Amino acid sequence: MKNSFLFFFLSVFLVSCQITERVYLQENGGVKYETEFDFSQMSGFIFPENKRDSLRQIGEFPVDTLMKIADLENYSELGNDSISDAEREFMQSLDKMRVRMKMDETQALMSIGLEEKDVKSFNAYLKKVQESSDKLVKEDPEAAKNLAQSGLLKTMEIKYDGKKFQRIAGEVDQLFGEKDDSVSMAAQEMMGMFEYKLEYHFPKRIKSSNIENATYSLDGKTMTVEVPMSELMENPEKYNFTVEFE
Repeated sequence: MKNSFLFFFLSVFLVSCQITERVYLQENGGVKYETEFDFSQMSGFIFPENKRDSLRQIGEFPVDTLMKIADLENYSELGNDSISDAEREFMQSLDKMRVRMKMDETQALMSIGLEEKDVKSFNAYLKKVQESSDKLVKEDPEAAKNLAQSGLLKTMEIKYDGKKFQRIAGEVDQLFGEKDDSVSMAAQEMMGMFEYKLEYHFPKRIKSSNIENATYSLDGKTMTVEVPMSELMENPEKYNFTVEFE
């Protein structure tokens, strides 16, 4: 695959020490979702000091950019032998996804996310992405594996009726292909060293939740759970939770 951004995204994914999944459920019904990769401790590996110096000289460091995935590469200009129709269709399905890169002397963050006007629209969009990814897995499994290891094939559904909220996400193991694949196994072993954080913000005070080891903000509207990625991979059902509100 010739998309340099995806290779960079994968490298960030594989060196991130902290991955945070954030969801903001807003009072007007809107949904904001993002997955943030914090690779501050490993930023020197990707951007060594000499690279930073050269970027400073042309005014491109520090970095704070926001862009659409669709704008990162012009897939229509790639040759027919560069990517498959299924891969092109999948990348085009990410038209609403935004990528933010923020890097300075003390932090290095990359996040990918989207905003929708309501829960129904949020789920409908991710369903469209899922359908494109299913087609990609079927028609171009090699490209699907590369994209899956970058985290771009992650699936999620949420439910909210004003009284309860539910998180329903796909199994993390599915992001890494077959268990007997040596590359996939290596990626899983590396991911086992990372910390994964669930950070959910609600418009109402939380009455109760069925997830273990959660902490809550002083106003009772934000719930946070930190878990080793290895635990999330082994027991993903533990982190598909229900929250009840006051």
